[in-house]
Amino acid sequence: VTCGYTGIVSLENKDSMIRTVVLHSTMRVIPMLDQLRKGLQLYDLPKIMKTHQDLCLPLFVPGEDDEVCSAPHLYRPVFSEIGSADHKKEVNIINFLQDYLQEIEDSGIPEGLTVGRIMQWMTGQRHKPVLPSEKKDFVINMQFNHGRDTRHMVCFPTVSACSRTVTFPSAHLKTYTEFKNILTLVICHGQTFDRV
Repeated sequence: VTCGYTGIVSLENKDSMIRTVVLHSTMRVIPMLDQLRKGLQLYDLPKIMKTHQDLCLPLFVPGEDDEVCSAPHLYRPVFSEIGSADHKKEVNIINFLQDYLQEIEDSGIPEGLTVGRIMQWMTGQRHKPVLPSEKKDFVINMQFNHGRDTRHMVCFPTVSACSRTVTFPSAHLKTYTEFKNILTLVICHGQTFDRV
């Protein structure tokens, strides 16, 4: 309706509605692109762009820079009291996570596992936020479950992608090897989103 479609909204009119949306978008985008082209011509940039395509391409087309990385500033862990035994476990888990992500970035082992796939498991998105407002607010909350209940064999980390929260079970992540095995297993064979 906001694109100028005035007919009845129904499945039978789907093609007509799509045409209206495409036409509306095209009519808005073409003047903006023309204005951009005219602005670039002021500094003779189209000529430079033709002669140095490889240098100019990253300025206009998203490329490798859009891939997620294992930047620690994205984490917001909720630590226990400093000096407590739980705090020491939590710091070790965060260090294990950073080591694990760095190992994945460097080697890509196990096959098919990437930092992007891990971030998609944690947050529901495989790419970096694009808008400045999204970048500013993008953090991954890290919580720790110190449940002393040992009736079951192994606890796995759980994620809530909507709130970008990961909960790590500290009882089963005592060494880097345990952490790596459990996290690889849950990412490769678990459900993408298991908690709301």
